[in-house]
Amino acid sequence: MTLRATLLQALPAGEAVAVSGGLDSWVLVRLLQLQGRPVRGYTIATGIAGYCERERTQGLAEEFGVPLTVFERPDLEGALGRFLRVTRTPIYNLHPVSKLLLAEALRDAGVAEVMGGDAADQVFRGETSCDLLPLTQACFAYAGVRLHLPFQAVRLATPDPEKRALRALASELGLPAIPKRPTLVPGPDILERTREELALCAALPG
Repeated sequence: MTLRATLLQALPAGEAVAVSGGLDSWVLVRLLQLQGRPVRGYTIATGIAGYCERERTQGLAEEFGVPLTVFERPDLEGALGRFLRVTRTPIYNLHPVSKLLLAEALRDAGVAEVMGGDAADQVFRGETSCDLLPLTQACFAYAGVRLHLPFQAVRLATPDPEKRALRALASELGLPAIPKRPTLVPGPDILERTREELALCAALPG
């Protein structure tokens, strides 16, 4: 089965898509549109220079006529303690915290189910031990928002870390070339704060 056919088969019901400025979520958007299905995008704007993808996400939404809700939740560091209480897992940068803030914002907006491009990187790289995906799933489960990940249905004979097959599909779907997301550099005290917060979590019952 082709990548396109696999993803089409894996698309859940619903119209909500968690989008960013990256390739993966917009492939899902375009597949939904080509099926004639309504699509609504949701994204989080952190306001962090070099990391926030608001401008690129809004540009893609305008280009493809996707109504876009932007959640203004810039305080990643302020949410670190809550994230660690939810996941009880050490982290080395603040990117996973954005998943919790997005999930909470969707819940507060009354969105019960959403699909996203998470898992694409893991699938195409052939990774089985990446920690970001289970952390993301834990955040959405905590918020009570069901997260659908169509890329989990993809099976590759050999890893494709550059995602050439996905980029070829994106081109077929009329998407422009989209550069990779930059890495969010952690604040100088995040590792120490993580250790302190996890120590507090360990002292909590349950």
